[in-house]
Amino acid sequence: MMVELPEFAQVVRDLPRGMHPYTSLLPRISESPAVRRIATPTTPLGPLLDSARVKIKTGDGYVYVDVKIPAITLFENYYREGHPVDLYLDLCHELTHLRQLAEGQNLWDHSLHYVDRPTEIEGYAVAVEEGLRLGLTEADIIRHLSNPWLSAEETARLRFNIDRFLNNADLRG
Repeated sequence: MMVELPEFAQVVRDLPRGMHPYTSLLPRISESPAVRRIATPTTPLGPLLDSARVKIKTGDGYVYVDVKIPAITLFENYYREGHPVDLYLDLCHELTHLRQLAEGQNLWDHSLHYVDRPTEIEGYAVAVEEGLRLGLTEADIIRHLSNPWLSAEETARLRFNIDRFLNNADLRG
């Protein structure tokens, strides 16, 4: 990925372990076009950003929302060493989950496969739309969507679901 991130997308990477306001990691996130898709009339951007928290913790892994706290949990190795574009897009994805959680949506609906969950499709749609806007290629997008717990076929199905979401207003909450 040869994309230069704008200032609003540059993650502050020197915070210590522990709980932090989301805006400590992305101080200029309110300037990002991605947040226009994340915010809703029910959950406007200001209150969402004011309440959003990120917990940096030791270990290897990526990032997820801990619904009990609620907060984004970010593994320190990924925070410190992950690709800047992936980290930014993942933090946008997870902010989408915090908004969904605030609106009472079930983030962990195990009756649906991960790639078919509306909450995951929307989170990834935010990331994909923003990635494309920043200049990622389709190959970059597939690489971003690929992860250890998805097969190539599941990644392709996720990409299909994202396109369907982005092209069909009826699928947007």
